[in-house]
Amino acid sequence: MFQPAAARPKLAADYTIDQSTQVPTTAANRSLFSIVRNDRTGFIDSTGNVVIPPEFSGWYTGIRFDEGLAPVTLGHHWGYIDTTGRVVIRTRFDSAGSFSEGLAPVGIATKRDGNALDDFQYGYINRSGKLVIKLQFKETHGFSEGLGRIVVDGKWGFIDTTGKIVIEPKFRMAYWFSEGLALVSIGDTMVYIDHAGRVVSNPEYEYWPTGFSGGLAAAGKDGEWGYISKDWKFVIEPQFDQVAERFSEGLAVVRVGNKCGYIDRSGKMIISPLFDNASYFSNGLAPVQIDKRYGYINKNGEVVIKPVFVEAYPFKGGLAAVTSNENVNRVQCCWPHWDYIDTSGRYIWKAEK
Repeated sequence: MFQPAAARPKLAADYTIDQSTQVPTTAANRSLFSIVRNDRTGFIDSTGNVVIPPEFSGWYTGIRFDEGLAPVTLGHHWGYIDTTGRVVIRTRFDSAGSFSEGLAPVGIATKRDGNALDDFQYGYINRSGKLVIKLQFKETHGFSEGLGRIVVDGKWGFIDTTGKIVIEPKFRMAYWFSEGLALVSIGDTMVYIDHAGRVVSNPEYEYWPTGFSGGLAAAGKDGEWGYISKDWKFVIEPQFDQVAERFSEGLAVVRVGNKCGYIDRSGKMIISPLFDNASYFSNGLAPVQIDKRYGYINKNGEVVIKPVFVEAYPFKGGLAAVTSNENVNRVQCCWPHWDYIDTSGRYIWKAEK
């Protein structure tokens, strides 16, 4: 029987909310792809040329560019580099996060024991490095549609870009706003709220925490899944065992029994469910799992890059991160073992082994 949304197993397509270093990030009109040498991170372009030498450290989840800047450690504190590798912001903070809507979270530890830091207080800086929202929150999770997620006394709420709380922290969990709505958890129930914090969704449905995209969102009823519109009506009737988080290039992954296929926005099955796992289309290709190995198919469902990889990510900017290392999982600790291929399957970058 299909599991509730909060506990359901993931499709490969679900690993797309934050693949920070496993996929390229676009900034300053070009794509950059992170590489690791001797535990230091740098970046290549889509041709494999090193454009930022591997000399930076950051979070264990990797260094990523957002809005053209990436947080890195500079001695005992944090700063930001631009897409040329130039340090453009130096701070005195113990923690720094990615920019969203012109703001980035920064924090100071109030407890120190040697190199161990604890009990952080977070606020936000602007692109000039100026603290514009004072250090006051235990957790911050970036801005979307002018609202930022914060945690106060274990409850989630939202602030505006001045730091004013506009939706009181009362939720067990909260996700980002997308197309005017955000999914939040009230107890064990997931509901959608609007910018005023009002619950607007149909209480009869289950929701998967991915939000609306292109006017559609995944929703479940009676153990089956489909897609709803913003008037809370099913435009693709619940009929699948699982659905992916969103449509990409006009198609979305669905699971029927133990196999994955692809539907279009009308709900028509375009690529038959033949794959053990699957992710979204980008650059005209999608990674799929066949007999425990990943390869890539085109929109006709034809295998165009043979399934030889232990793991494989979708293409972005013309390259995809793949690995043939049996010990690698989708975690940053194994990032030095990931390679990059182009859409023909040719290796553009080989990681150090």
